[in-house]
Amino acid sequence: APLCVVPVREREVLTSRGAAEGGFRHLAAWLRDAEAKWSAHCAKRADGTPRMTLVEQIDYMRKLSAQLPVAATRVVYAKAGTLFAATTLTDIRVLVDHMAYWAAARSAAEARYLCAVLNSDTARLRIAPMQAKGQGGARHFDNLIWELRIPEYDRREALHRDLAAAAAAAEQVAATVTLPEGAHFTRQRRAIRDALIGNGIAARIDALVARLLDG
Repeated sequence: APLCVVPVREREVLTSRGAAEGGFRHLAAWLRDAEAKWSAHCAKRADGTPRMTLVEQIDYMRKLSAQLPVAATRVVYAKAGTLFAATTLTDIRVLVDHMAYWAAARSAAEARYLCAVLNSDTARLRIAPMQAKGQGGARHFDNLIWELRIPEYDRREALHRDLAAAAAAAEQVAATVTLPEGAHFTRQRRAIRDALIGNGIAARIDALVARLLDG
């Protein structure tokens, strides 16, 4: 079930005025109330005006509007964790929040190619020395993965096609894994990783990624 209503239309993040002009009268009424409460309680400048409007807060640094219109195929990965986790996203109803990074892909093959690289132990181990270390070890990925020399996907390159095909095979293996109902996501992810290792596809992807990154 939907968790929220995001006030966007095409490329625009709506204000109460924009919602009213678009004919969304109930949304406009809700936004007017929200805007009034925001104006009353938000941080103010010396002259008493808001430092930031409600719509500027919702679309802080354009991290919402930059996703509009939503691309049909995206690669999404978590910005933090002990293991890199990337996936392909094809649901245009989904918006990405601040705890994940995303990139539009031009095709399913390009998305699989990127996921193969991002999810590989080869890539993870190469960025580990660059990661900040905490009590639980290296945690944050952010943009570090792009410090690696990952070539742009080119379907004319056999190695690129091989990586996309390996990722497709990994998807098929993962789809056969029975995940314990109600188990923590780390346990579920471990079950999938164990299946990929047991099948041999994880080692194949790691070898292909090593070839790719070594030029």
